[in-house]
Amino acid sequence: FYFVTFWMNTSGRIIFPTEWANHKTLLDLIGYGMFAASIVGFVLKLNAVGRGGGTSGEEAVFFKSQLEQMSIYWMNALVLVGQSSFLFATLLEYGLSWIIYPALLVIVNDTMAYVFGFSMGKHPLLPQISPKKTWEGFVGAALSTMLLAKPLLNVCKIHESLKVEHALIIAAFISLISPFGGFLASVTKRAHGAKDFGTLIPGHGGVVDRFDCQVMTAPFIYFFLKHIMTVATTTTEAA
Repeated sequence: FYFVTFWMNTSGRIIFPTEWANHKTLLDLIGYGMFAASIVGFVLKLNAVGRGGGTSGEEAVFFKSQLEQMSIYWMNALVLVGQSSFLFATLLEYGLSWIIYPALLVIVNDTMAYVFGFSMGKHPLLPQISPKKTWEGFVGAALSTMLLAKPLLNVCKIHESLKVEHALIIAAFISLISPFGGFLASVTKRAHGAKDFGTLIPGHGGVVDRFDCQVMTAPFIYFFLKHIMTVATTTTEAA
């Protein structure tokens, strides 16, 4: 129910038929109603299965565990459904190329971080979170991503309005900020004693391992296109 509620208030708004989207007030009421129902249901559940009244240690542990479970549900909804809503919005408003281009930059950055880290890495970047990540890999990946930012534009056939400086801004964000989505994923995996989220790609994990940086990238790309690129294009046309 938490996932459905979060979806209703994010991705659902984007992929609903146009005639539904016109009833924004009704959708707002339904979305809020689902959120309110989830809170009410959670509290009633705690009361129904509680371990007795008072403030006993056993009851405190039970409530704490239930709150932790709820936090996990909302965190998963935020990461999985939240980022997908921006991917949907970008796809529908700006086209498939703007999904492929950032994804390629993320793959380049991730791959080159591994290459530079494996061949040259000596100084740990975040030893308590991801011991194999190094400063050499981080910097080498950033330089490689920025060097390939412009050539990949041609591969993806991005609109000519995207200038070199725009490509470098995107590459810089993906190199310096997006990896922290991967670091967050590393914390999650270490907390559960797992090396990877999957085994589809030998040595690199599963599909989620390759796109964990999208948690940071997808919202940035959408806002970049909607606010920065729109302003830049409008200014150019006015000139």
